[in-house]
Amino acid sequence: MIPLVKLKKDLQFNLELTKVIDVMKGIAAARFYVLERQLTVFEDYFTATSQFLALMDLSQVPHPFVVGRDPAAVIMVTSTEGFLGGLNNQVVSAGLRQGGPDALYLLIGERGVPYMQDARRPFTTFPGIEDHARLELADAVRNHVVRKMAEGACGRVLIVYPKPLSFSSQEVTVETLLPCTAWAQSSAGRPAPNTIWESAPEGVIEYVIAEWMVCRLDLLFALSRLAEMAARAIHLEGSYQELLRRGKKLKQEYFRARHEVIDRSMREIFSAQLLSRHQAESADERERSNQQSAISNQLETDESNALTH
Repeated sequence: MIPLVKLKKDLQFNLELTKVIDVMKGIAAARFYVLERQLTVFEDYFTATSQFLALMDLSQVPHPFVVGRDPAAVIMVTSTEGFLGGLNNQVVSAGLRQGGPDALYLLIGERGVPYMQDARRPFTTFPGIEDHARLELADAVRNHVVRKMAEGACGRVLIVYPKPLSFSSQEVTVETLLPCTAWAQSSAGRPAPNTIWESAPEGVIEYVIAEWMVCRLDLLFALSRLAEMAARAIHLEGSYQELLRRGKKLKQEYFRARHEVIDRSMREIFSAQLLSRHQAESADERERSNQQSAISNQLETDESNALTH
């Protein structure tokens, strides 16, 4: 049987932890809705970029941003905080499947590091996503990827990130950033003979795609943050409900043990009272017996004296 003192300490700890988890859950949910209201999706910009690239025949442009080849660079977006219910593990697992053994891995956030170390794959780490520095992080990742493509270390760029389908549902999504033919509208059969290009097509593509990548990464990082907040809130809600169930069980065990202690104490007190009463009655009985014996002895003595006289 668990001691009553330990049960009381466990019950108090469970109560305090439940309050902490409830607060953390509320904070995660509030941050989700704040980020959701602040999120701005420039779909027109991405559409315009795709339409702009359709003005040229991409199949005739020998640029690394257009000609995809292996190995790939895989950007995996994980978090810097916990309570995500295995979402980081899903992102890393999907990234490893997509990249294969020869891929160039880029890891955003700290929580994915143990999974990559367990997989024994080389990787480059970047700091986690901060809402006030999201664009700077996107620019740093873009520069690193462009430099690696220029060095010939990779020829395709994929990003694996958690996408928020709703507050209660997230999906690990794989998106191809490069080559641009994966998302740009095709110009096949639609030449633009009246278009005048001031710069070479390679230079135009390099500038446009580089700027597009920063905007796209910034958007996907923002979506990842939304998914992170939602997943944390859902996971904390599950922990909160589990703590409530555990607290109810501990409370039952505590009161059961407390009642047993009270019952045992009452039995001991009652037994002590009975023993004391029995001892008192025995003492009274002995005293009466002694008095009767003394009286009998005195009577016998008196009778003996009377016969003698």
